[in-house]
Amino acid sequence: YSPDFSERETLYTHLNVFEQFNPVIPDSLRETPFVFLANIGPELQLHVLDQMKKPEFVAMDTMNFWIERSYYAVREVIARVDGLIINDEEARMITGQKNLIRAMEEIKEWGPKVLIVKKGEHGAVLLLDDGFFYLPAYPVRDIVDPTGAGDTFAGGFMGYLASADEITPATVRAATVAASALASFNVEGFGVEKLKEISDENIRQRVEEFQKMTCLALDR
Repeated sequence: YSPDFSERETLYTHLNVFEQFNPVIPDSLRETPFVFLANIGPELQLHVLDQMKKPEFVAMDTMNFWIERSYYAVREVIARVDGLIINDEEARMITGQKNLIRAMEEIKEWGPKVLIVKKGEHGAVLLLDDGFFYLPAYPVRDIVDPTGAGDTFAGGFMGYLASADEITPATVRAATVAASALASFNVEGFGVEKLKEISDENIRQRVEEFQKMTCLALDR
């Protein structure tokens, strides 16, 4: 990571057990309504997805390694999911677009109904059928380790949607806020140590603080 944690450089990627991994989903879990295809090879993501029985909402993540190594397979997964959660570097890489808005609009045409592009300390941009939604990052005074913030964001997003009565544009926007709030806790400690300490009430309080910070009262 750079001194301000805004940039990272991947030195090595070792697949280790993933080189021979063949995930088999137990029958008891194949009707799970909400599925998140985490950052693994796109062929494995497709293999998992093929085992699921008509999930209500499927989202995925990927990274530069897979985009460079298995571009067309990544595109195949994107075409089959409801939501894609990636960062701005990956959005530009997969489209070849320098402008992030143009990159997001192009990706949206590939199939996903929900596209979230994370921008680290600058928040996240959400694109739905009804347009863009921009959310700044929650201001964290003491960043300890940003590792896992993306996975925490995705987990919070999926968990919020799974607890909602229905998936609407408003619900997706609210899920993005909750996800960002949860990820802000993650960077305050190493690993999952901070997430183990917090309660539902801590998350609600941070979401409320977030709402106050981002409320726009425009007088004409």
